[in-house]
Amino acid sequence: MAEHLLALDLGTTGVRALALHASGEVKGRAWQPLAARSPFAGSLEQDPLEMWQRSLEVMRQALALAGLEAADIEGLGVVNQRSTALAWDAQTGAPLCSAIGWQDIRTAPRVAEMVSAGIPVNTLASCTKFEWLLANDARVAEAAKAGRLRLGTPDTWLTLKLTGGEALVTDPGNAACTGLLDPASLDWSPGILGLFGLEADWFAEVVPTAEVVAQTPIDLLGGAIPVAARAGDQQAASFAQSVFLPGESKFTLGTSAMLNVHVGPSYQEPPAGSHGLPLWQLPEHGTAFCFEGNVVTAGAIVDWLVQIGLLESPGALDAVCRGVVADHGVVFVPAFQGLGTPFLDDSARGFVAGLTRGSGAGELVHAAIVGIAHRCVDVIDSLPVGAAPLRVDGGLAQSRVLLQKLADLAGREVLRASETETTAVGAALLAALPVGLLDSPAAIRERVQEPERFEPQTDEASRGEARRQWRRALTRARGSAAAAPD
Repeated sequence: MAEHLLALDLGTTGVRALALHASGEVKGRAWQPLAARSPFAGSLEQDPLEMWQRSLEVMRQALALAGLEAADIEGLGVVNQRSTALAWDAQTGAPLCSAIGWQDIRTAPRVAEMVSAGIPVNTLASCTKFEWLLANDARVAEAAKAGRLRLGTPDTWLTLKLTGGEALVTDPGNAACTGLLDPASLDWSPGILGLFGLEADWFAEVVPTAEVVAQTPIDLLGGAIPVAARAGDQQAASFAQSVFLPGESKFTLGTSAMLNVHVGPSYQEPPAGSHGLPLWQLPEHGTAFCFEGNVVTAGAIVDWLVQIGLLESPGALDAVCRGVVADHGVVFVPAFQGLGTPFLDDSARGFVAGLTRGSGAGELVHAAIVGIAHRCVDVIDSLPVGAAPLRVDGGLAQSRVLLQKLADLAGREVLRASETETTAVGAALLAALPVGLLDSPAAIRERVQEPERFEPQTDEASRGEARRQWRRALTRARGSAAAAPD
């Protein structure tokens, strides 16, 4: 019997594939970069055909490195960057235009117009991107008139290609990130579609997150593999981190940082500055929802420190921070692109205070890491995170200094995942359910290695004073744009 799984993880800067044994052991992994372009200010575009070609390459590479063939693979799971908007021809399957990336803010004026009218929407959601394509791309508009338009997020595009055009599907988690899903019915909302001039026929069928929808054509990977799961990156990471009960949570620390808190089997209105989303829908195991909060600028700060020469490389981060005996009162607010949860303040800007002649590169680097930890705690404090330890993953989670600061400032135990590629692992484990390699989500806890633990080492008084100082710095960062002269 085949006892292996294949995961395809389409990110923003690259695409990754993992070949895993059903026990959770990674046998082979491969990665390829994805190009992006910005044809005008505030835009970010990618090539759907490159997404597909690189995906095919890494899957083949991962299988080869693992010494496996398609016949050894029981199921394939797909995980993707969310909210990116694609358009293609329903008859030929050919892309009609570049994909508009989730970070693209070209629709900001339209979003501001709708928010002022009391309609809750943001630039991250795909809905205004689809609306923009319909109004500004002649090929998209022509396909719509001819009844040949299809719109969707990368999971839909990749699944369509993986199944030879047979399965046009998405899952509730990805569909919700378009801003077009009715959370009660877990189907497209006619009212919201109409608001943006969109038609339900242009979109995929919303199916469970873990369900076999078709098989790969034999010529793709050398055999027919059941395409058994699809999920957004944060939802897949939550699954891999066993976020299965209300109050359980995980923080993915990447370029930005995303906190997902399980809130139960039904949709709830999220606290201010956060989003309510489906985590997944699993046959026989029901639907789970979450609140999601974000730190807009997290790992991007480390890249900036390298860029301006204060840090030799991301790998040198902890060594530099450990060389700082005391921060000498330096405070760094990482708000290069505004502040996310709970403030949703696009006008806030990065802010540094407390500099003296004794401040050097080390103090600034250390203050930046502490600032990221503070922003994470801002998000934690704004959402109903339970008493269970906070689970973390992502590239920035490699910093032990950051995780210790996070434990100290949050006053809670932090658990770092042993496998850093939790999004891809989550896709594989989701695929394990419908093909019978996993009996229930709870069984995942037995298939992952023991996480590394970080216990708080700061007393309550010190923690409280640090948070008070931080809130004063936040106030100044949020006022900087308003105080700037014209």
